[in-house]
Amino acid sequence: MILLQGSGTALSGRLLYSESEYSFRYIVADRADMTGRVGPDGVASLSIGTLQVEVGATTRQLLFVWGLHPRQNWITSPLGTPDARPGRLTVGPREGEFVAGEARDLDPGTSWTAAWPTRFDPGSGWLRMSQDESADDDLTQIADGIVVGRLAGSLHSLWLHPEFTA
Repeated sequence: MILLQGSGTALSGRLLYSESEYSFRYIVADRADMTGRVGPDGVASLSIGTLQVEVGATTRQLLFVWGLHPRQNWITSPLGTPDARPGRLTVGPREGEFVAGEARDLDPGTSWTAAWPTRFDPGSGWLRMSQDESADDDLTQIADGIVVGRLAGSLHSLWLHPEFTA
Protein backbone atom coordinates (compact mmCIF):
# COMPACT_ATOMS: atom_id res chain seq x y z
CA MET A 1 0.00 0.00 0.00
CA ILE A 2 1.57 3.27 -1.16
CA LEU A 3 1.71 6.01 1.48
CA LEU A 4 2.30 9.65 0.59
CA GLN A 5 4.20 11.76 3.10
CA GLY A 6 3.11 15.23 4.10
CA SER A 7 4.26 17.78 6.62
CA GLY A 8 2.44 18.32 9.86
CA THR A 9 2.37 17.27 13.45
CA ALA A 10 1.72 13.87 14.98
CA LEU A 11 -1.71 13.26 16.52
CA SER A 12 -1.56 13.92 20.27
CA GLY A 13 -2.73 11.22 22.61
CA ARG A 14 -1.79 8.02 24.42
CA LEU A 15 -1.28 4.53 23.03
CA LEU A 16 -2.26 1.95 25.65
CA TYR A 17 -1.79 -1.82 25.71
CA SER A 18 -4.14 -3.72 28.01
CA GLU A 19 -2.40 -6.86 29.32
CA SER A 20 -5.72 -8.43 30.36
CA GLU A 21 -7.44 -7.74 27.02
CA TYR A 22 -4.36 -8.39 24.82
CA SER A 23 -5.13 -5.26 22.86
CA PHE A 24 -4.12 -1.74 21.90
CA ARG A 25 -6.30 1.35 22.12
CA TYR A 26 -5.62 5.01 21.49
CA ILE A 27 -6.90 7.91 23.56
CA VAL A 28 -6.94 11.12 21.52
CA ALA A 29 -5.91 14.27 23.43
CA ASP A 30 -7.60 16.86 21.20
CA ARG A 31 -10.99 15.92 19.70
CA ALA A 32 -11.08 18.99 17.42
CA ASP A 33 -7.71 18.05 15.90
CA MET A 34 -8.92 14.47 15.43
CA THR A 35 -12.13 15.63 13.73
CA GLY A 36 -10.13 17.69 11.24
CA ARG A 37 -7.88 14.74 10.41
CA VAL A 38 -10.82 12.35 9.95
CA GLY A 39 -12.91 14.55 7.67
CA PRO A 40 -16.70 14.56 7.20
CA ASP A 41 -17.22 10.91 6.26
CA GLY A 42 -15.89 9.04 9.29
CA VAL A 43 -13.19 6.41 9.49
CA ALA A 44 -12.12 3.19 7.82
CA SER A 45 -9.36 0.76 8.78
CA LEU A 46 -6.40 -1.01 7.29
CA SER A 47 -6.29 -4.47 8.87
CA ILE A 48 -3.30 -6.65 9.51
CA GLY A 49 -4.88 -9.62 11.20
CA THR A 50 -6.77 -8.22 14.17
CA LEU A 51 -4.71 -5.04 14.41
CA GLN A 52 -6.25 -1.97 12.79
CA VAL A 53 -4.68 1.22 11.45
CA GLU A 54 -7.44 3.83 11.54
CA VAL A 55 -7.76 6.01 8.40
CA GLY A 56 -9.93 9.06 7.66
CA ALA A 57 -12.34 7.89 4.92
CA THR A 58 -12.25 11.27 3.16
CA THR A 59 -8.79 12.53 4.09
CA ARG A 60 -7.12 9.11 3.65
CA GLN A 61 -4.81 10.08 6.50
CA LEU A 62 -3.40 7.39 8.82
CA LEU A 63 -4.48 8.24 12.35
CA PHE A 64 -3.61 5.63 15.00
CA VAL A 65 -3.49 1.91 15.80
CA TRP A 66 -5.96 -0.20 17.79
CA GLY A 67 -7.06 -3.82 18.14
CA LEU A 68 -6.29 -7.27 19.46
CA HIS A 69 -2.62 -8.27 19.41
CA PRO A 70 -1.68 -10.97 21.98
CA ARG A 71 1.64 -10.37 23.69
CA GLN A 72 2.28 -14.13 23.86
CA ASN A 73 3.20 -14.01 20.17
CA TRP A 74 5.80 -11.25 20.49
CA ILE A 75 9.48 -12.08 20.05
CA THR A 76 11.92 -10.46 22.50
CA SER A 77 14.58 -8.67 20.48
CA PRO A 78 16.76 -5.56 20.85
CA LEU A 79 15.33 -2.68 18.81
CA GLY A 80 16.32 0.62 20.33
CA THR A 81 14.35 3.76 19.57
CA PRO A 82 13.28 4.58 15.99
CA ASP A 83 14.63 7.81 14.53
CA ALA A 84 11.34 9.25 13.21
CA ARG A 85 10.17 12.73 12.35
CA PRO A 86 6.59 13.85 13.02
CA GLY A 87 4.41 14.10 9.94
CA ARG A 88 1.31 12.90 8.18
CA LEU A 89 0.87 9.91 5.88
CA THR A 90 -2.01 9.44 3.47
CA VAL A 91 -3.00 6.44 1.40
CA GLY A 92 -2.18 6.93 -2.28
CA PRO A 93 -4.98 7.45 -4.84
CA ARG A 94 -4.37 4.12 -6.62
CA GLU A 95 -5.76 2.33 -3.57
CA GLY A 96 -9.29 3.47 -4.43
CA GLU A 97 -11.92 5.19 -2.33
CA PHE A 98 -12.57 4.45 1.34
CA VAL A 99 -16.01 3.92 2.82
CA ALA A 100 -16.67 4.68 6.49
CA GLY A 101 -16.67 1.48 8.54
CA GLU A 102 -14.71 -0.48 5.93
CA ALA A 103 -11.76 -2.62 7.02
CA ARG A 104 -9.29 -3.46 4.24
CA ASP A 105 -7.12 -6.47 4.85
CA LEU A 106 -3.52 -5.63 3.96
CA ASP A 107 -2.44 -9.25 3.94
CA PRO A 108 -5.48 -11.40 3.06
CA GLY A 109 -5.45 -15.06 3.96
CA THR A 110 -2.45 -14.80 6.28
CA SER A 111 -2.46 -14.71 10.07
CA TRP A 112 -0.95 -11.65 11.75
CA THR A 113 1.93 -13.53 13.36
CA ALA A 114 2.84 -15.33 10.13
CA ALA A 115 2.60 -12.20 7.98
CA TRP A 116 4.17 -9.53 10.17
CA PRO A 117 6.03 -10.86 13.23
CA THR A 118 6.19 -8.59 16.27
CA ARG A 119 9.52 -7.90 17.91
CA PHE A 120 9.53 -6.31 21.37
CA ASP A 121 12.42 -4.63 23.17
CA PRO A 122 11.68 -4.60 26.93
CA GLY A 123 14.57 -2.18 27.49
CA SER A 124 13.26 0.56 25.19
CA GLY A 125 9.58 -0.41 25.37
CA TRP A 126 9.27 -0.35 21.55
CA LEU A 127 7.59 -2.98 19.37
CA ARG A 128 8.23 -3.38 15.65
CA MET A 129 5.87 -5.25 13.35
CA SER A 130 7.16 -5.61 9.82
CA GLN A 131 6.67 -7.56 6.64
CA ASP A 132 10.30 -8.71 6.75
CA GLU A 133 13.62 -7.89 8.40
CA SER A 134 14.56 -5.18 5.87
CA ALA A 135 15.34 -1.72 7.17
CA ASP A 136 12.79 1.00 6.52
CA ASP A 137 13.63 3.79 4.04
CA ASP A 138 11.98 6.35 6.29
CA LEU A 139 10.05 6.58 9.54
CA THR A 140 7.18 8.97 10.26
CA GLN A 141 5.63 9.53 13.66
CA ILE A 142 1.91 9.80 12.88
CA ALA A 143 0.73 9.88 16.51
CA ASP A 144 2.23 9.86 19.97
CA GLY A 145 3.68 6.36 20.43
CA ILE A 146 3.08 5.34 16.79
CA VAL A 147 5.64 5.37 13.99
CA VAL A 148 5.08 4.07 10.45
CA GLY A 149 7.97 2.75 8.40
CA ARG A 150 7.96 2.91 4.60
CA LEU A 151 10.04 0.97 2.11
CA ALA A 152 9.94 2.15 -1.52
CA GLY A 153 6.97 4.34 -0.56
CA SER A 154 4.87 1.43 0.73
CA LEU A 155 3.74 0.60 4.26
CA HIS A 156 6.46 -1.69 5.60
CA SER A 157 6.41 -1.56 9.39
CA LEU A 158 4.67 -0.26 12.49
CA TRP A 159 6.66 0.85 15.52
CA LEU A 160 4.60 1.14 18.72
CA HIS A 161 5.53 2.48 22.13
CA PRO A 162 2.52 1.83 24.37
CA GLU A 163 1.84 2.42 28.02
CA PHE A 164 1.15 -1.00 29.52
CA THR A 165 -1.95 -1.34 31.73
CA ALA A 166 -3.44 -4.24 33.64
